[in-house]
Amino acid sequence: MMAFSRSHPVLLLCFGLLITGCGSPDATESEAEVNVPEPPKENEVVAIGGRTFSIPSPVQAAFAIKNSGLKYQRDLTVPLDRGASLVGKMQQATLLGMYGADMAYVTVHNDGQRALATLQAIEKLGGELELGNAFDRSLLDRFKRNVGSEDSLLRFSGTAFRAADEYLKNNERDDVSTLVLVGGWVESMHLTLADPAAAKTEKLTQRIGEQKSTLDGMVALLREIEEDGANAALVNALVELQAEYTDISPTYTYEKPVTDPASRTTYINSVTAVSVSEEKMASIAAKVLAIRSMILA
Repeated sequence: MMAFSRSHPVLLLCFGLLITGCGSPDATESEAEVNVPEPPKENEVVAIGGRTFSIPSPVQAAFAIKNSGLKYQRDLTVPLDRGASLVGKMQQATLLGMYGADMAYVTVHNDGQRALATLQAIEKLGGELELGNAFDRSLLDRFKRNVGSEDSLLRFSGTAFRAADEYLKNNERDDVSTLVLVGGWVESMHLTLADPAAAKTEKLTQRIGEQKSTLDGMVALLREIEEDGANAALVNALVELQAEYTDISPTYTYEKPVTDPASRTTYINSVTAVSVSEEKMASIAAKVLAIRSMILA
């Protein structure tokens, strides 16, 4: 995993994670073939203000949803005209993160047209956050010509945000990048939990249960950047969500390690699992929906 310093903002984790495993972002549309990307990392490690946080990838969340057999529902994503009515850094930056998670979701589900439209909405909202000059205008044309290729879409999605990340890094705008990160996490949770079938899918309930430490990190990140109370409502809402996780704890099952003498390799077979009931999944889903609605209000 790659560790990022305070000067390297966590915007990379919400959008730049689309780069993770997607090959060189410098590839052009003239390439006859696109290399198949490696699976994105499950988590990335972020260091801000001397503290480290493990943050889940929105791309992995999208793959988990798809691989679990949940139905693709485009209407779960944020309306693309929502940015026009939101004002203030908190709402705009968190919405930018939501759009990033939505773009991962629609891209992984091969909805190239929606992915292109989402990218255009992101570009417009980025202008409101003074990121407009960071985007490569030629990207949209390249994106449009590759709407049928998941690999190309993931590659170009990452390219779109390299310059934005560089901009925030150079201007030390950790407040914006943290809010983008939180928005992406909230939206990934929403996309996972909105379908009641998720509560009957072991891999997804496990994934939701594992978000307890991530949520703690989100609250700590927001408190790290809090100065004038602008994010107080968001922090309070996330603290309420933390309460839903109070009685969720991982269980550890020990299994004796197995050693292969020929290869001198020891295999660790112990398992850590998190059990979340259907009722608890419903409660968490309701809290996540309330946080999302507050941001978009």
